[in-house]
Amino acid sequence: MDIIREMEKRPFEYREVLGIPKKVNFGLELELDKVNPNEVYKLVRKEMGSRWSIKDDKSLTKGESAEIVSPVLQNTKDTWKELLRLGEILESLNPDYDKCSFQVNFDGSLLPSDKEKVRLLKLFAMYEDIIYRFSQGDSGYRDSLDIYAAPIILALKGMLSVGDGATVGMFSNQKRYGITFKTRDRDLIEYRPANMTNNPLYWQNYINVFYYLTMGAAKPRYDKREVDRYIDSFARIYILEGYERENRDKAIEFAELLLPGKSDKSNFMHQYVKKKPQKILV
Repeated sequence: MDIIREMEKRPFEYREVLGIPKKVNFGLELELDKVNPNEVYKLVRKEMGSRWSIKDDKSLTKGESAEIVSPVLQNTKDTWKELLRLGEILESLNPDYDKCSFQVNFDGSLLPSDKEKVRLLKLFAMYEDIIYRFSQGDSGYRDSLDIYAAPIILALKGMLSVGDGATVGMFSNQKRYGITFKTRDRDLIEYRPANMTNNPLYWQNYINVFYYLTMGAAKPRYDKREVDRYIDSFARIYILEGYERENRDKAIEFAELLLPGKSDKSNFMHQYVKKKPQKILV
């Protein structure tokens, strides 16, 4: 297959800039465990400046953990250099990530209507097995994934016959599922399945893939009836265990449907099949 041959030719590497439009805003939340939050605050403030904030995360033990929240970021060389520096800082802190997530937020204006948001939920559910395996990064499932970023497909299956507004409402302002729509402070689309890691290459890959997944709902090119049938017929019980298994053909289908560039597809497939990344040279 062409995409596999391309993956074998191209290294799994960090890019100076992505193909995402520069006007697209995104933000990050990075969880750290078994660290001194005061030390994290001092180091991040010293090295990254006051635009980055540190707060407690309720899913982790207070006083032994921290969450780093980025400013609004865009796809520029400066942003990717800044994230490289943050990766170095985290490596020096040596946190534990067994329970930690890397959350990606996009401006809700990318999908302004409930209809578009429901299309995203359905697209996410259709390829949920691919997304969750990809989101493991360089490890396996993190502890408490099923508590704070559970698969959505069975919940969505029960909402297929109700209106778009009710469906969006069920997945809004919650921390139960792998995707949520935030509306309280800002209008945001938040992706929650990704594992936290020190490696900015995985961060960049998460941001890139989740952006194009979002845009796949804005300009759908998939068979909507096929997606509805897939969700409606889904009947697995042990969902995450099944999602761990590699389904290379479906991953290729996902990449061909949603990811536009050769590097986008190649980096996605490298991570999905768990190829080791290139060492990042700063």
